[in-house]
Amino acid sequence: MLPVLLLVTNLFTGTTRVESPIADQIVKRLDLNGPAADAVRTLLPRSRAGFYVFGLAVTLYGVLSLARRVGRIYTAIWRVAPLKLRDQWRGLVWLLLEGSALLSVAELRDLAKHSARGGVRVTLFVVAVLIWFGVELLAQRLFSRGVVAWWRLGIAAGLVAIGRLGVAIWAAVYLSVSLSRQAELYGPVGVVFSLFTSLFATVAVTLGATLLAAVLTEPASLTQSPVQPPGQSPPAS
Repeated sequence: MLPVLLLVTNLFTGTTRVESPIADQIVKRLDLNGPAADAVRTLLPRSRAGFYVFGLAVTLYGVLSLARRVGRIYTAIWRVAPLKLRDQWRGLVWLLLEGSALLSVAELRDLAKHSARGGVRVTLFVVAVLIWFGVELLAQRLFSRGVVAWWRLGIAAGLVAIGRLGVAIWAAVYLSVSLSRQAELYGPVGVVFSLFTSLFATVAVTLGATLLAAVLTEPASLTQSPVQPPGQSPPAS
């Protein structure tokens, strides 16, 4: 998804900016300076080149592949039939939901950072968690195609929201320090190490929480099979 973000921001932010808006946001949100900030700007430069059809096609293919893989994982976790070709639009809707949540929570984070009132920060904090919950609930419903009960999906979405909150706290405490250290040691490659660690943590929490909810809420009829008395063969079908 990172190439898509670069393409979109370069397309809609004009040609007057010197640095990439994505790099600028990462530097500001993680309070980076010195070698870490320089490494991020080097890794994510402001592109002045035109679009290449082949590169754009490869990027879009990667997005579609991501959507298909996510749908395959969710259907496997909930033990429902895989998505057919006509249902692949659900993965694209999921991408839009995740993107909307990302932008919304980022805006709330900015508002909370610049607010001096504790009550406002708590309110924005709760709204961000609710956004994570709502988006994940809709995503789970999309991929399960209405087969799984709402209450099971709600538990999964709640666990995912709590997990993402934990990742956000971890990132605020640890990621900026790790990114600065890795940038000093390895330059832009170190930035990749730290960002991929954060992405891996988010994916692991999302899928792990969903799997935990699916196991804990699975009906007994699906986990237990009838036991035949000793010496008695099962009835013929």
